[in-house]
Amino acid sequence: MTPESTPDSNIKKFSPVLPLLGIAAIDIFTPFLPVNSQIMAVLLGVSLTLVYVACIVLFALGIARREFPIPIAAIMCAVCVLAWCGVEYGMQPRLDDFMRLVRQTGAQLTTTQQFTLVYVSALRDLALISGASFIGALLARGIRFANMLGPISIIIALIDIWGVMFGGIVSQMMTNKATQHIAAKALTSGPQIGAVGASSPQFAVPLPNVGIGDFLFMALLLCVLVNLKMNWKLSAQLMGIFVAIALLGITFLPFFPHLPGLVFIGAGAVLPNLKYFSYTREEKFALLWAVLLVSILMPVLYFVFKASVPAS
Repeated sequence: MTPESTPDSNIKKFSPVLPLLGIAAIDIFTPFLPVNSQIMAVLLGVSLTLVYVACIVLFALGIARREFPIPIAAIMCAVCVLAWCGVEYGMQPRLDDFMRLVRQTGAQLTTTQQFTLVYVSALRDLALISGASFIGALLARGIRFANMLGPISIIIALIDIWGVMFGGIVSQMMTNKATQHIAAKALTSGPQIGAVGASSPQFAVPLPNVGIGDFLFMALLLCVLVNLKMNWKLSAQLMGIFVAIALLGITFLPFFPHLPGLVFIGAGAVLPNLKYFSYTREEKFALLWAVLLVSILMPVLYFVFKASVPAS
């Protein structure tokens, strides 16, 4: 079925700057919230998680709705990469050296010093989120048919499940000491609610880190949905609901499975748009072979990667 214009297509476009500022405010100020009880920690954790996820989805949707021309998106991406490099290789090492000297003297970090640490970390995360989102917007330009969306969502979900849950490349990089520092560069630090201001460490609520791939593919899928005039509004809502459930489950429910984010993001993109997918018998077989090929290649890449890095 060919995508058609929907009533939602006339909704006024909005700037992605405001949700980005919301993410910045949560990252910078939530560590200093005075969390004084377990109940308060849970209430703050739930409410701020919902706001945080809403800001992430709205930022990606804001970029998608703006439909930036390729040159503008490429320039914005380059600016974000330069900003990330400036923080990661300029500000952060100098700040780390200074903080190391402070700790060696046995002195406690002042509120200003702690704020500086949080601020620099937030700058890095904002550059990473923005850069990944603009890369997704650029890649989305290459997806011109609705039928491509289903296979892409399935394949990235399969790769993410293997990579995170079954000892794949992502899992190996996160657990291997030789590559942990590399993997950390591709993650944003989740908001650390009450990390500084809590009356007791047990009342702090650190939210899970989010990988660069989640931001990239969320923006990519939403850009494709907007470009092809599919049901982007309901998809954005489902993405937000699914990701919020995942983060809340991981944070507050010990038994909750740590499922990778692309599973929820892909499901949010595909489920409201099933009517747009129409495959011939041959295309269905081709899709099946693609899934099987990815399933075979994933363990092969796992063993290749495992053999190529030091054991510790």
